[in-house]
Amino acid sequence: MQIRGLIRSATVLGVAALIGVTTATSASATTVGRGANRAEAWSGGARAYDGERDGNGVYAEVYTAAGGHTYVWDGNGSDGNWGPWTDFPGTRITQFRVCEDHSGCSTWVYNP
Repeated sequence: MQIRGLIRSATVLGVAALIGVTTATSASATTVGRGANRAEAWSGGARAYDGERDGNGVYAEVYTAAGGHTYVWDGNGSDGNWGPWTDFPGTRITQFRVCEDHSGCSTWVYNP
């Protein structure tokens, strides 16, 4: 009887944790793609993902409310991992898009 209760409790906690992670991830960042490449941003940071082994670098192009304009590079090639988050303390991102060297960019995403 106790083992059944432990398994039931562990299942409930596992499902609750999964729902919490899914909700936090989807609510906190907006993703835009172009082909297999991605950029992700929330109001205070951005990162990029290179999903193609084609020799072209991938980056997020970002504008901030403070008038900043910058590029956040994937930095690790097409290794299957996102590049690191770049945070913008004291300001917020107003628009961003994903770009690939020699290939172009996605449409802009506003106020992520």
